[in-house]
Amino acid sequence: MQELPSVAICIPTYNQAQYLLESVGTACAQTYPNVEVWVADNASTDNSPEVMAQLCQQFPQIRYHRHPENLGMTLNCNWVLSQPKTDYVIRLDSDDAIAPRYVETLIALMQKYPEAGWGHVATQEIDERGQKHSIRRVVRKHEFQSADEALQASVSGLRTASSIFIFKSQALREVGFYGDGSLKYSEDYDLAVRMSDAGYGNVYSDQILAEYRVWTDTNKIRPKRKGDQLQAYIWIYNKSFIPAFQRRGWDTKVIDKCRQKMALIHAAACFSPIFTPAERAELITLLKELGDSPALRLRILACSCGLAPIFDWQLHMTLKLKGVVKGWLSRLKSTSKLSAGVSS
Repeated sequence: MQELPSVAICIPTYNQAQYLLESVGTACAQTYPNVEVWVADNASTDNSPEVMAQLCQQFPQIRYHRHPENLGMTLNCNWVLSQPKTDYVIRLDSDDAIAPRYVETLIALMQKYPEAGWGHVATQEIDERGQKHSIRRVVRKHEFQSADEALQASVSGLRTASSIFIFKSQALREVGFYGDGSLKYSEDYDLAVRMSDAGYGNVYSDQILAEYRVWTDTNKIRPKRKGDQLQAYIWIYNKSFIPAFQRRGWDTKVIDKCRQKMALIHAAACFSPIFTPAERAELITLLKELGDSPALRLRILACSCGLAPIFDWQLHMTLKLKGVVKGWLSRLKSTSKLSAGVSS
């Protein structure tokens, strides 16, 4: 009998003691046998150590480590993913959760498609209180997506439902995990691009096998990170996409078009009243570096004349419509599969 691949679920955490029982508990409740669970505590100042002591007594498969000093989010994530000596590792943030069949389902897909370096699933979005909101899905026809297909598709954005991924350990080490911490935003996007560039495809299950927590931004922290977001997109296009396309001899004009579109999408947010004139000027500079175009300059002029809320509303409605279409296509796909199963 062939030995099953070894798997480690890796959970980076910082000051999220209130969610550890659920997150670590779901990692330990997998139907797949012999799963290791690693928790890397980034010098939490809450009662995370006490909660983890309780969990370690309950589940012997847990390996818990608490750093004496905070490493930063990316380096803590890299550390915990690099510790296991397993065939596969899974990144699960400490405020998220996975269904019992998460590992079993994705390991089967990873073995079915040996060219896959990573995998992901449809996801239930929840808020800080655990209340369910929308279901996040990726609309695509096949379980497996080749490296080149993924590289081309992701130029316009990351095509995943959340940042809960399974990785082939060898592939993750080959590309250098989440990098050196230079990126302060969209590290998962950059990693997906680099995995594709290295020749690794990905698998996707349309089963809802994870819960991804989205926090209510009451303190307006998310908009304040607009500069980090734009800098990350500039980095990913310049450092990851363009070299990958050039290595393949592909035309990079498609990248230029996507950059310009991305800059247009984010222009209105840069005119939020939370920004000072100096901050806004810096953001406009980043927008132009991301994707300058006559359309962007016209959009900036219109926003400076007070029309930013109109563009914000337009973007909101577009995203909402896309969500509705994705949901409809996904339900149609599920119904087609069910009908095929019944008829056979």
